[in-house]
Amino acid sequence: MKKVYIVLLNYKGIKDTLECLESLLKLDHPNFQIFVVDNTEAQHDQDLFADWAQGKPVQIDTAFENLVYPLAVKPVDHIITSQHEFLVGGFNQKIVFVKSDRNGGFSAGNNIALRHILKFGDQDSFIWLLNNDTVAEKDSLSELAAFAGMEENKNTGIIGCRLVYYYTPDKIQAVGGRFNETFFISEHEGEGQPVTTAKSNFRKIDYVIGASMFVPYTFLHEVGLLSEDYFLYYEELDWTYRARKKGWSIDWCPEAIVYHKEGASIGSSYREKKSLFSEEQLFKSRRIFIKKFYTLSGKFYLSGLLLVANRIRKGNFEAAAAVAKTMYK
Repeated sequence: MKKVYIVLLNYKGIKDTLECLESLLKLDHPNFQIFVVDNTEAQHDQDLFADWAQGKPVQIDTAFENLVYPLAVKPVDHIITSQHEFLVGGFNQKIVFVKSDRNGGFSAGNNIALRHILKFGDQDSFIWLLNNDTVAEKDSLSELAAFAGMEENKNTGIIGCRLVYYYTPDKIQAVGGRFNETFFISEHEGEGQPVTTAKSNFRKIDYVIGASMFVPYTFLHEVGLLSEDYFLYYEELDWTYRARKKGWSIDWCPEAIVYHKEGASIGSSYREKKSLFSEEQLFKSRRIFIKKFYTLSGKFYLSGLLLVANRIRKGNFEAAAAVAKTMYK
């Protein structure tokens, strides 16, 4: 059975990360290793990870007791290490907690693990980049690995899953994304649809949502790391565009189900108004992406004005101002 490296990025999200880890330790796939990269500035979360892994009692609140409880037997095979040590040596522990040197954003944090995998990982393996604010069905990894192993998917570089709203698990968050090249606006495909909706009822996706991206080692070796031009957002679109230039395609596995809280660490949950930080990062990255793969033409500025107007209509004046500023920076 091919090995899978699961990568989680933690930023002040210890409760979410521990809930996610408990669900991952119940996966029915027999061969996986977990890398948790901690972007939190202080040491506090690392200490709590150590306590949890060694068996100190921890209360984990969850909406999915069947996927999280009973808690995994402790101690869990683990090690806590620095970014430098991680990048110069191999590790065989089930879970490797890595303290990053700095918080460089989503791509930079994940790239710490991806660099390690490129150097020390099995060349016949897979990598699952998974948000820490998720809970996975027990067969989700097996389904992803089986989907990737199909002959017809040998050129599929990035595989998504059926992302489901954590708080409304009868509805889909997304099965992927679509990108409107006329107005340079992205949208989630399948958002709000019943969780039982068949794959044939969805449109073809343009990119895989960054909360769950499953890729083969060969893809990583050929296409390269996530672009660190972005702090947050648009990394998956960038990866997709670069992948297509190399002849890779993208798709999603309908049998793999992951429940997602959506933006728990950055304030971008659909249940609440998005944070100003989230809005600013979204539109900074949008500008970087369009400048990189298109041109900052009149279409870009017109669509930006429409986005400003939409936020004004909703009474979100701070976000409208943030969007307006990013059009000219």
